Amino acid sequence: MATIVPLRAAFGVEVCGVDLRAGMDEALTRLLTDALYEHRVIVIRNQNLDRQTYLRFGRQLGTPIPHVLDHMRMPGYPDLMTVGNTEKRDEDNKIRNGAALWHTDQSYEKVPASATMLYSIIAPEHGGETQFCDMAAAYDNLGDAMRRRIEGIVVAHKYGRGRRREGEPPANPIISEVQDRRVPAVYHPLVMRHPVTGRKALYALGHGAYAIKGMADDQAEALLDELKTHALDERHIYRHKYLVGDLVVWDTLQTMHAATPIGVATAKADSRLLWRISVRGHPSLHAAAA
Repeated sequence: MATIVPLRAAFGVEVCGVDLRAGMDEALTRLLTDALYEHRVIVIRNQNLDRQTYLRFGRQLGTPIPHVLDHMRMPGYPDLMTVGNTEKRDEDNKIRNGAALWHTDQSYEKVPASATMLYSIIAPEHGGETQFCDMAAAYDNLGDAMRRRIEGIVVAHKYGRGRRREGEPPANPIISEVQDRRVPAVYHPLVMRHPVTGRKALYALGHGAYAIKGMADDQAEALLDELKTHALDERHIYRHKYLVGDLVVWDTLQTMHAATPIGVATAKADSRLLWRISVRGHPSLHAAAA
């Protein structure tokens, strides 16, 4: 029987007693998605999934999104991608640590991701964590004056744009001109109301956010930097240390995330391999609420 236990963190829960190889009925789908939308991050332990079973699970949460960068897609499974340090391409630091900056998946697309998941195939003994920022709590912890100030603001997003924080890598230069044209700039509200729960959260202040409609660039830059600094206060952060078999799912409309930098694998002890799926939309059982 599935049980839900709070993580030892300010947000997020662990789900125990679930074997996703058996599939998900409506009751389990509701249990997992209700937990996801309420707690922002869920960790489903001790899974043993092949690609097809994992992809079936992803499709039950939404519509999978092939990554904008063709070379990041898993051969034969374009809706999946590998993340880690074990493949030949991972010798390139720009690929291996390309996600080691705060970002929100597909914020640069008109219809952004609603959830992303990482399934741990190989976990290093040290390092390799994914960091999560609770953007709902960050909004709640703003002062009343700032909440009034930012209500109704619309932010421009584009892949590769936006200021980096100290220590974050530069924009990924591997994107081709053809791929760049696939993702023209789009606008999203700075304060996102969740389509299922109705809860407000700051949205996508990391990679890709670079301007505010109707505001001078210097003023927009200052406001976005102020809000990002506030959001990334330690009280809003959870760092997940992977075990093999962990399946971590997060609500991308209420979080930002960042990888921690990692070196090239030299042995099993420092190897990291995860399978990633990002999805749009929500399960049909939430359609009425959405």
